[in-house]
Amino acid sequence: MSNNFLIKNTPILKEYDTIGIISTSDGVSKETLSKIINILENFNLKPKLSQTIIRVNSHFSGTGEERAEELTKLFCDKEIKAIFDISGGDSANYILPYLDFEKIAQNKKYFFGYSDLSVIINFLYRKSHVKSFYYNFHNLYGEFASEQQDLFKKLFFNENPNFLTYDLNWIYGKSMSGIVIGGNIRCFLKLAGTKYFPNVGKKILFLESLSGNSNRIGSFLAQLEQIGVFEKISGILLGTFTELENKKDIPTTEELFLEIAKKYKLPIAKTNKLGHGKDAHCLPIGFKINI
Repeated sequence: MSNNFLIKNTPILKEYDTIGIISTSDGVSKETLSKIINILENFNLKPKLSQTIIRVNSHFSGTGEERAEELTKLFCDKEIKAIFDISGGDSANYILPYLDFEKIAQNKKYFFGYSDLSVIINFLYRKSHVKSFYYNFHNLYGEFASEQQDLFKKLFFNENPNFLTYDLNWIYGKSMSGIVIGGNIRCFLKLAGTKYFPNVGKKILFLESLSGNSNRIGSFLAQLEQIGVFEKISGILLGTFTELENKKDIPTTEELFLEIAKKYKLPIAKTNKLGHGKDAHCLPIGFKINI
């Protein structure tokens, strides 16, 4: 099977496209927003700001209902080509009961975000069939800003982009195929037991984590097993598990997942270029991939 994260399409973005900006999880600072706006304008994109971006009350840019209303408005705005959520943290799941998924389904556009936005990304695919890109915008002005900006232009301003921009290490098996779901393991599991949890049948489950030693990650794996995920999916794609790997904790990421792979005969591949790293690349969610 050939490696293929190819999205056969005209460019995802074009110069002078209007981009909706929002924080559906924890709000951001004015300085952070200013950096993002400057970069987007350098790409000749036109930011259109929602009313829920900046922290106005402790961690929040608005109530859950207010943030949901603003996100629904961005989807319904015919001028907007894509939505960039520049937040992260803990509070994305506040908004789920208030999202108008029927209106969103009638006004599909690409959604960009990462980390806690795994909650929103998987909700949007489950309820409205919206496809997303798991991407951290803050890397565009971080330590690897030049490389990240070049990568952004390569992936989003060219026809038929191939998102396999990194090497894969196979932990078990040698190929897998399916629609990608998932994201940050802790945040993805916020959906467990709710009506918003995605249909995992024959899907490729992407998982990564910023925090968590081996005992915490192991407990997340136990929960995924107990709710029947591993017996239904077609494979697992792993990004970085930052705390576990930086501390060289044991069992390692690979050892934890190898046990699952052998038990369920699941192909598992890993890359160090997806996750919370400052050099992290982008993963399409809701798209079918073959690797």
